[in-house]
Parts: sequence; C-alpha cells; structure tokens
Amino acid sequence: MQRRLPSLNALRCFEVVAAYGSVKGAASVLNISESAISRQVRILEGQLGLALFARTHRGLEITEEGKQIAAVAKTAFDHIAEAIDPLRGDNDVVTLRVIPTFALRWLLPRLRRFHEANPTIRIIVQTRLNDLMQADTGADLGIRYGLGDFSHDHAIALYQEWIVPVCAPGHMRADDPEAGLKRATLLHPLPDRQDWVTWAEKTGVDLRAREGLDFDALDMALNAAAAGLGVAIADVVLAEQAIRDGHLIIPIRRAVPTGVSYFLVRRPVLKRRRQVRIVEEWLMDEIGQARSVVAGFANEKRPELRSATTPAALGIGL
Repeated sequence: MQRRLPSLNALRCFEVVAAYGSVKGAASVLNISESAISRQVRILEGQLGLALFARTHRGLEITEEGKQIAAVAKTAFDHIAEAIDPLRGDNDVVTLRVIPTFALRWLLPRLRRFHEANPTIRIIVQTRLNDLMQADTGADLGIRYGLGDFSHDHAIALYQEWIVPVCAPGHMRADDPEAGLKRATLLHPLPDRQDWVTWAEKTGVDLRAREGLDFDALDMALNAAAAGLGVAIADVVLAEQAIRDGHLIIPIRRAVPTGVSYFLVRRPVLKRRRQVRIVEEWLMDEIGQARSVVAGFANEKRPELRSATTPAALGIGL
C-alpha cells in the first residue's frame, strides 16, 4: 500500500519544535543547528501546504493545524519506539536524565547499591541544566524540577523542595545568627536569586536578598559555602550529606517550602519495559529517606534561632 507521507526527518524536527515551543530548544535536543531545524520545518510546511507556526515578534506560535499534526506525530513516534525498544541489543541499559546537582548530591552516591542488587541492568546518567522534556527520546527516565504540570509525561512526585541557609562551621557567630546573616555574603544557586528572596519573605528576616554571588547550579553554591565564601540557600535534601559530614551547618533553622518539587518522569510508551520499571521502583524506594528529611522540617511546630552545634540543629536524625 502506497502511503503519502511527508519527510519523516522534517516531521521529527517539527514535533520537537512544537514540544519546546522554540527552534533553539529543538536544536539543543536534536543536536543540530537552529538553521537546519528551521529549514526542516519549512520543508514540512511546503509538503503539507499548511502553515504550522505563526511567526510573530514574540516568536513562534503553533497554529491549530500544527497542534493537530504535532499530537499525531508524537503518538506515531511513540508507537515506533514501543515496537523497537524490546528488539534493541542494549535493552539492559536504562538512561536517566537528571539535573546536575541532584545527580551529584543524591543519585550518584546511591548507584553502587543499585548495581550490586541488579547486576544485569546498567544505569547511564545524563546530566543537563534543562531537565527531561516530553520530546527527549534519548532518555528512558528523568528527574524533573517544577510544578508538576507535565501533561504529556507520566510523572510521580518525589519530594517537595524546602530550603534553609547553610554555611561552613565557624563562618557565623552562634550567639546572634540573624545579625550575622544580614552581614554575610549571600550565595545564590541560580542567577535569578529567587531562593533567597523566597526565604526572606517567608521567614520575615530582613535581608538584602538580591545581593551576593551568583552561581549556575546549587552544587557550586554549596561548594562555595563549604569553602567559607558565604552563606548558601539550599535544598534540605541535597545539602543533607554535606551537613552529616560536617562540611556545612545550618546557622538558622528556619526552613521554608518553595512550592516546587522534584518528579520522576517517563514517557508513557515505556511503561511495559521491565528494566525501566525496576529502576523506577528502586528510585521510589530510595527517595523515602529524602521525604523523611523534608517531613522533619515541615513538621516542626516552632522554627527556632539556634546554632548548628547538635545533631538536631543540623537536621540529622530526622
């Protein structure tokens, strides 16, 4: 049977552009130039005789016809992947795409236990600042950071982010940590500086929250804090091991929620793959400790001003 199909390469490029809402995002995922992506979209529009995007001063806006074709294309590519995955020679490999700090501070220290318990399954960790999106077909699972509105993916909540100040032992005086914090150099895990702003607003501590040093990832800010460069604002889960090891302390035990959470996501098409399911179940088991840490802060009735000189003050044993 003869089928009238457009260029599958052009269709794939279009599907990724539609998922990301930008040529730049699609180029990053497919690892080809933006000009090549744009050319493929134009080829598809010419073959279909349709305008798939409206090009405005705000950027690309997908048309109604484009939305319909994008949905059909995604379903078709998912079905192809579902048929091919069981036949691949590397079926024992599960690729996990993770935000760098989560990988370094939480995932990698636990991988050895997984491989010892599951020697026939290999987890390949990919790190990138932009987390797994629905159009990423190069990964089986992903750890996403957001509000949970991932309509095209199967998403399971891991834990809600709570943040707290951390610094090197001895960096701030224990008798008046709030005054010390007001004088300290604030270390921001991201250039938008929003975490310190959120913490100051929710605790009522009067800080110059938009001043200080910027970093590109929480891991860098935590390393800077451990080196004595200032006070970082940190996810209580991702800072936990450094606190346990004595590299960091909590000078003011006032943790607040940011409203954002970590999620485990996968494409629904991979639901039946046994190796992916094993890794997913292991991650859910391991995350129990992280939830306990968060619960320890969330369940405290009265936040206290105290120095981090005891296990309780450090958030240990929660």
